[in-house]
Amino acid sequence: MALSACTTTARPTRAPSTLSDLVLALDASERMGGDPHCRARRVSNTEVVVPVETTAQGVSGRWTERWTVDRCGMPVPYVVKFDRAPDGDLDVSMQREVADTDAVALPGNSLADRTLQRDTLAFLAQRDLFEAGPEARCRTRKVVATEVLEPVSGGEVEGARPVAGRWMERWTLDRCGQTVPYVVQFTTTRKGTTFIAEPQGR
Repeated sequence: MALSACTTTARPTRAPSTLSDLVLALDASERMGGDPHCRARRVSNTEVVVPVETTAQGVSGRWTERWTVDRCGMPVPYVVKFDRAPDGDLDVSMQREVADTDAVALPGNSLADRTLQRDTLAFLAQRDLFEAGPEARCRTRKVVATEVLEPVSGGEVEGARPVAGRWMERWTLDRCGQTVPYVVQFTTTRKGTTFIAEPQGR
């Protein structure tokens, strides 16, 4: 599968309307680690890196792709994760692909390792863009605090990190000066971790 898209402005003047638009807007955001000075970028390639895993019902599943942005001649890879619910809704999260050793720990006392922190932040950023609505001008998000609300239950902890069980955290986002708290419920096994997140109070 291959997709392409192109933009000629450093900062989009309208809200992104497609997944390609979102990837290009992320790549142009200085606060999200992008380069706003490049005035010619496009999605040059996409590839599936984790194939579709379907549920027993066969109507829902998840998969992961790598989208490469040509940023003024420099290839910049992004990891895009898709999760289709049984009702047909599709959740998409994305983040710059970096080595685990380059991932930056978030503020607070989250029990998630750096890779899980990165994946959770990518999901929350996209979720909060949806919550803010299409007319919202703020397109950047960052985590300013994490806090464990319920410790690990029904599981095991190794090296201060859970390897099995469930726990709950509060992640607070900075939405261009406005703080927005989310409650994140993690469930982990030795095969991997899943999570769900909702705005606090909902």
